[in-house]
Amino acid sequence: MRTDFEMPEKWANEFLEFAGKSPVGNTRRPERFIKKMKENTGIVGKLSIWGKDSHGLERKNPLIVALGDSVTAGHFEWSLEEKKLELFLKGEWQPEKGEIIEITDAREVYHERFRRKLIDLFEQTSVSVVNSGIAGDTIIGMRERLERDVIRYQPDLVLINGAINWGSDLGTTEDYGEILREVVRKTAKMTEADIILMTPNMVCPNPLSREPVRLSERVECIRNLAEEEKVCLADAYAVWEAFVKQGYPLSQMLANGINHPSKAGHEVYALVLMKLFG
Repeated sequence: MRTDFEMPEKWANEFLEFAGKSPVGNTRRPERFIKKMKENTGIVGKLSIWGKDSHGLERKNPLIVALGDSVTAGHFEWSLEEKKLELFLKGEWQPEKGEIIEITDAREVYHERFRRKLIDLFEQTSVSVVNSGIAGDTIIGMRERLERDVIRYQPDLVLINGAINWGSDLGTTEDYGEILREVVRKTAKMTEADIILMTPNMVCPNPLSREPVRLSERVECIRNLAEEEKVCLADAYAVWEAFVKQGYPLSQMLANGINHPSKAGHEVYALVLMKLFG
């Protein structure tokens, strides 16, 4: 299914322009991945100026794995009619098995947009993305499925975007940070991938929860962890926060009115990622 949700065109254009002018989150760059993008051009050894790899094999095409939740999976607006949606958000109705409640559009998700921008920058290299985003998942679930959904692919770059789904029932912000640290360290130990920690888009309170969002606490945790673990940071939250402070209504920037960015929001993610390649 294709997402139909659009921010007002004027706002979307201003958001993208704002993101393009925003500073980079930190100065660390995915140098190993950049090197692979320059060298692994999909040409057999005798025709390639780079030759074979250190194992005597033809150089493989670079691979990215995007680990995350519904945003990474590509979920956008609700597909329910208004009355059903109202009952669903009140917790008074549950969908039947197989009933679609949200639009999923992998064409518009941020890492697909990022991949296309990389192709524009490194025109001789084929690069692929494995979408390891699962809607509703938390950093706990991501830790549990890390070997299956990330490590077994032996990627060259790993994007980690898993801050939105967290609550006091799962633990404190400190607990969140320690689990994220485990994910980063295990990925670094068991792959040769560069790692980019991503801060999320801003969110509105969930009508199904009475708990405060407290997302900014996890954002600060991600920023600190990126410095401590010496990995790259793509600070999308900083762009969203600065833009919203200018008076733009956050709920109208989100496809589902809660936590799923619009197509423009996904483009902002891609622009922030590309700043690490500038």
